[in-house]
Amino acid sequence: MSAPSWAAPAVGRAARAAALAARAARSAKHRAYVGLTAAEHVVASARWRASPGCVALTFDDGPHPGSTDLVLDVLGELGVRATFFCTGANARAHPGLLRRIAAEGHAVGSHSRTHPTPNELGARVLADEYLGGHAEVEQALGAPVTLFRPPHGQLTPASSLLLRTRRMPPWLWTVDPRDWVPGTTAAHVAAVGSSARSGDVVLMHDWVEQPEAPEALDRSATIAALPAIVRSLRSAGLTLGRLPA
Repeated sequence: MSAPSWAAPAVGRAARAAALAARAARSAKHRAYVGLTAAEHVVASARWRASPGCVALTFDDGPHPGSTDLVLDVLGELGVRATFFCTGANARAHPGLLRRIAAEGHAVGSHSRTHPTPNELGARVLADEYLGGHAEVEQALGAPVTLFRPPHGQLTPASSLLLRTRRMPPWLWTVDPRDWVPGTTAAHVAAVGSSARSGDVVLMHDWVEQPEAPEALDRSATIAALPAIVRSLRSAGLTLGRLPA
């Protein structure tokens, strides 16, 4: 039976909304390495794919009390292991929370010292940010750290050479729900996160450094979206796991 004529506008609006959501999910993929030159990619040995059949949930910018601990609570209830890229400053400020991440089976990586914008820094300052931040995370954790992600996913010629020399291949991502945007909703984060497929790496945040607005520090949308993301990915036959070292 066809829909009554009075229902056509509503049906049309719903179809357009669904199409826009699907387009947003698709455009969120591969954003990390748009503009990344072949030379920078090769020199840095950048990585952005998880194992086949697996999706890796990753969380940046923490650890921070009041948000990282809640993310860990939900991941524990769901039985999911994830990867946390932590700044040196936050690791130093909250070492107990950092150690809880590792104790609960998650992988820990470094994410610079203070989360600067890499392409605005000279090579010497950037080296101090990356190497100093990495050392601070290791010191706070009390264990070696092998994973690294550059702030904003940015790779410059100088940083690519530094990372290659120091054997710190950077991890980027393939799915970005943009959960750091002020005012984002759990429904949006869940829709984009659930679009992940085999081998995808999902970028999320248990904290937000240099937020665009104070509202971005509210991590409730990300935390609320996690159960729906995990259910959707598992229903698609995918497993969820940590990034390999």
